Amino acid sequence: MLFRSRAYRTFASTSLGGMSLFYVDMAWSQTSIPPAHDGHVVTQATVPTSKVKPPPARTAASAEPVLENIVVTGTRANRFGTDVVQAGSFRGAKALDTPLTVNVISRAVIETQQARNLQEVLQNTAGVTVSQTTPTVYSNLAIRGIAVDNRSNYRLDGILPIINLIDIPIEDKDRVEALKGASALYYGFTTPAGIINLTMKRPTQKRYLEVDGVGDSNGGRGGHIDYGQTWGMFGARINGLYADVDSGIDNTFGSRYLTSGAFDLKPTKNLTMRLDIEHIYKEVNEPGIFRFVKKPTSTVADPYPSVTLPPLIDPRTNFGPDWALNRAQETNLLGTVDWKITKAWNFSLSGGQSWLWRDRHFNYLDPNNINTNPAAGVVGENVLTVGNQQNYEAVNRNARAEVAGTFRTGPLVHELLVGASVNVRDQYNPSTVNQTFTQDYLDPHPIDEVTYKSSVFTNTRINDKGLYAFDRIKFREWLQLLGGIRKSDYTEEMINGARTFHATPITYSYGGIIKPIKWMSLYGTYIEGLESTPGAPTTAVNYGQQLPAAKSQQEEGGIKIQPTKNLLFQVAYFVINRASTYVNGANMYVEDGRLRYRGFEFSLTGDLTDDLSIYASGQALNAKQISGAPSSISASGVYTPTVVGRWVENTPKYTASVSLNYKMDRVIPGLSFNGGFVYIGRRAIDALNQAWIPGYVLFNMGTSYHRMVSGHEMTFRVNADNITGKRYWASTGADLLAEGAPQVVKFSVAMKY
Repeated sequence: MLFRSRAYRTFASTSLGGMSLFYVDMAWSQTSIPPAHDGHVVTQATVPTSKVKPPPARTAASAEPVLENIVVTGTRANRFGTDVVQAGSFRGAKALDTPLTVNVISRAVIETQQARNLQEVLQNTAGVTVSQTTPTVYSNLAIRGIAVDNRSNYRLDGILPIINLIDIPIEDKDRVEALKGASALYYGFTTPAGIINLTMKRPTQKRYLEVDGVGDSNGGRGGHIDYGQTWGMFGARINGLYADVDSGIDNTFGSRYLTSGAFDLKPTKNLTMRLDIEHIYKEVNEPGIFRFVKKPTSTVADPYPSVTLPPLIDPRTNFGPDWALNRAQETNLLGTVDWKITKAWNFSLSGGQSWLWRDRHFNYLDPNNINTNPAAGVVGENVLTVGNQQNYEAVNRNARAEVAGTFRTGPLVHELLVGASVNVRDQYNPSTVNQTFTQDYLDPHPIDEVTYKSSVFTNTRINDKGLYAFDRIKFREWLQLLGGIRKSDYTEEMINGARTFHATPITYSYGGIIKPIKWMSLYGTYIEGLESTPGAPTTAVNYGQQLPAAKSQQEEGGIKIQPTKNLLFQVAYFVINRASTYVNGANMYVEDGRLRYRGFEFSLTGDLTDDLSIYASGQALNAKQISGAPSSISASGVYTPTVVGRWVENTPKYTASVSLNYKMDRVIPGLSFNGGFVYIGRRAIDALNQAWIPGYVLFNMGTSYHRMVSGHEMTFRVNADNITGKRYWASTGADLLAEGAPQVVKFSVAMKY
């Protein structure tokens, strides 16, 4: 069949000091592709098929440099590889020119694996683990052992900080990026885990309609519709989803839905306006997990007594009550305006809001806490705590203005970015009201629902303002020098006006890139981070307390090799030094001392041949507490051991993942097979390393078949996750422990009109 490819209209861009400049002319072509190939209409984010149009040749004595247009064409959109980065201050830059570890999971990878949440998407990148809570409700993640803050580290279209306390939908996203490490220059106060950027699908030039039906072996099922088109200067992309969900764990069924729209308006060739909006809802029962409340007492003779872990049980077992509902909804709204002032200068303005509301019944059981009081319940059963948090609300408001341009000083070409941003994060945080019961986690019985008391709210505000400048200086084609500075004005306060923390730090970043040949780069960077510490977890007696923000430092050096546009190899060595926060022996969430993370990371992504694609990554990490309070004995004789020298909780030494996809077009046109594995090494459950959960390997496999039916392309997919039925601990940290979900077979049918 003939597939009409096109240059994306409004957002294919170049990078100036890391700033995307959003103008490119139309370019049309007709490309003949076999029906077996994915017929996705190309969007701004479908960067695996991007082509760079070289600028007009100029002599050394010619005019000042102009912006280089990146033209995105749609020859084939089913690529594992990518050559453009859209997150952070390097937004719009080539992967080779981005001096940090960046993992981009394209739409092709997402669809091949039938990934349906962020955890399933990001397990393709090294060093990602599930943290503290069960992954059934939403994806609470850590990267390199550092928590990905749920209110500041997740971004929509590289700009808006969205709130990751609900399952963020993947169906309306074109790709997901993990920009690892500190990112204070562009994003302000965030943890140095990295930025998770989710890019919305953009409007298509011609009418595009896809209808999907999905299901799984646990009983989940749903439908998704994706529609896009452009009418003259206006384009729209609409996505809608409704699904019944079931993790396979007893009594954890529920539902979720999504409505979203991405709208583009281009009244002139130099002016582009965008509006992105999505509304998300999910309601599901939250399964019970383990929490070690009563632990052996530390003594001088035995400062780190071992904690006994419970046995791995049938992963379908849920010892929590069948009324432990977790219900949440979120609305994200982002508007941007981009004005190409001249051939060399661009101005952009953006603003938006992310709003979330949630009711939650968080429930946990201590496997080592046996009830001995007949009045409290059945003697010999474990104590089960069910916490009720009603009407939690969080609001992020964000605005940003930037000017970017290019100019020459002698033999040097500057790409300058100057901007200002403000991010206000309000949190209306009710206290958790707990009720206790008794339960046998090996043979659970029903628990009667109870009435909870009203919660007391603690309302907080974070106001993060910043002025920043970034300059990329190029000397010919082989050398780039980068430098940036940010002046922040950061305040944490109670919404009633009581200030709790204020700082006006200045942070710096600098680095260099050497390209001995055009498809290889060697880089080194130093970046200072500003970290707004997450609120105290539900397991701490000071739950919800916001500790003072802190500064982190990151050094990274690496090599990137891109022999073809669709194949990228990266290897890097990094060192991160940051403040330490943990739940101490008194069950208080504290900030104490410093942590150091040192490691190697590599990835190989893209197309090895026309038929074989790969997404592989690995990491070796050393993460320890290097300073902090020494051991002490109180006046009452209570001994508190130091955490200095201990391994960082929930941080594996080794992680790896490999995913392969092989097209069988030469044998059976339209047929392909995929498979791979995920390995997570052993992890400590707490800051004192009193117990370790073992590592595990999960194997996955699947197949897909494309064919034309009545003139429309249909795609059938089947994927099996955890095909060996491995029982494993999926999540830990802060004395919490959650078992992995049972194996599942996923299937889908998609038709494109």
